Formats: sequence, C-alpha cells, structure tokens
Amino acid sequence: MKKILYTLILACLSNLALGQAAWIEPETPDVTQPVRLYIDLDKTTNNSLLGNAGPFYIWTWLPFEFPAGHPKANGLGEQAWKNSNEVLQMKKDDAKGARVYYYEMIPTEFYEVAATEVYSKGISFLVKPKDGGGYGDPDLKTEDQVLKVLPPKLTRGFIYQLPATILPNEITNIFYNNPIDTIPGMKDLAEGDAYLWIKCTGTDTLTGLTITYQPSSFFGAGSNPALEMKKDETGKFFLTMIPSQFFGFAPNFKPKTIECTVRKRVYIDNNDRTADQPVLKFGCD
Repeated sequence: MKKILYTLILACLSNLALGQAAWIEPETPDVTQPVRLYIDLDKTTNNSLLGNAGPFYIWTWLPFEFPAGHPKANGLGEQAWKNSNEVLQMKKDDAKGARVYYYEMIPTEFYEVAATEVYSKGISFLVKPKDGGGYGDPDLKTEDQVLKVLPPKLTRGFIYQLPATILPNEITNIFYNNPIDTIPGMKDLAEGDAYLWIKCTGTDTLTGLTITYQPSSFFGAGSNPALEMKKDETGKFFLTMIPSQFFGFAPNFKPKTIECTVRKRVYIDNNDRTADQPVLKFGCD
C-alpha cells in the first residue's frame, strides 16, 4: 500500500514538474472579451515539430469547427491539412519561453457561439506548420490540446448572479445572501418579505439610443408579485428569470447591464433595503 501511494505521489510531482503544454489567459476568462490560447512547444509530447522554425497555426474544432470554404476554416483547398488558413497563424511570445506561441481571439466572436457553449465544451485545438504533411508524408503537429474554460471568479457581495455570464435568452438566478447583510432592518427576513428592485439598460440597435426596462419603480417594487424573491434552506433569497422574457425586450434591443437592490415588502426608510446595489453585465448571446 505504501509503495502504491509513493508511486502516485511521484507521478503527481512529475506532472507538476513537466507543466502544462497549453493554457488560456486569463485563467478564468470572460469569453466575450479577448483571451489568448498559449502553447509551449517544448512541453508537447509529439516530437514531430522538433527543429521546425514555423510559422505555426492553430487547428481547432471545439466549441465549433467551421466547414470548408468558410473564411475561418482550418485549412484551404482540396488538401486543407497541407495549407493552413493564414487567419489562424500564431504569434511568438519570447517573454514566456523560447518556443511559446499564442493565438488571440474573442471566443464568442471567433467561434460564433454563445458564451455558454464555450464554457460547456471548452476549446480544443492542435498546432501545426502551414503544411502539416499527411497524404503519405508524416503528420507534423502537436497532440490535441483540450482546455477547460472556467467562468470568471465572482467576488460576491450580498447580491450576485449565477451563472457568471448573463445571456438574454437563458436562465439567470439573482441571489441575495440575507444571512450576511449588515443592515439592521434586513436581518432574518421571512419568506415573502424580500423584493428585488431591478432595471435593465441597453441600446436600441436601430437608433443607437439608450433604453431602460424597469418592471416597477423602487417604491412600487414591494407590490409587484413578479419581483418577490423566494427563500431557500440556507436563508438566501433568489429570483429566477430569462431576461428577455422577464423584461419584455423589443427585438432590436441589446441589453448591457442589470442594476438591482433588495428591499423589504413594506419599506419605511433606508434600514429596509440592502446597501449593496451591483451592476451586473451581460455577455454576448
């Protein structure tokens, strides 16, 4: 038994020493913003690129692979593997290592998918020279690189959302952590006593004007049943919605932010509301 444990420990230490060949920066990205896919060719296990000076290209298939003929298809022509697409050429980062390369993209825009697709499927790619061999010649490529893409880490106040990325047509939960609220009048709220004042701001894509959706004013929120938050077994309150349906977005409306705060059903003064008033941002749909 001790020998088995010792072997496992050595294996783990070896993996740490070898390091990871590919990674994403930032580590927990907002995939609607620019990220970099990095690879250290000296840490890959397929040696077919040893001595190859590049240039190098990514060849990617998850979360989506573009078909032949598309401007972002992995390769061009009848022998695509021998002719990587120039839009997929990687750049060298000498500051990170002698053979470290990266490709910069906004994942939702590059793959043309929703943020949830990137987070659920991750990003899979390999790296190759423009001519990857094949068709009777040895393949020139790294092994497949499979990256899990984790959403941004939340610094949670009293009010926060899950999932981390809000999308107009997907379920969003807004939570109020009542047990940690420090406002005297908001302590130990009962079921039916927490109401969410909320408004959504965005842009009319036809006119460029700023538009706001607000189901009720702050003072009217306590009498709007749609704004009542439910209490869970931990003492937290939550409201579940699909934003486009909850607010009733017009077809040409592009949401940008949600502003909200929690108040008691019967509001008298500032002791009956939480001081936390976060601005929650939408991702790309």
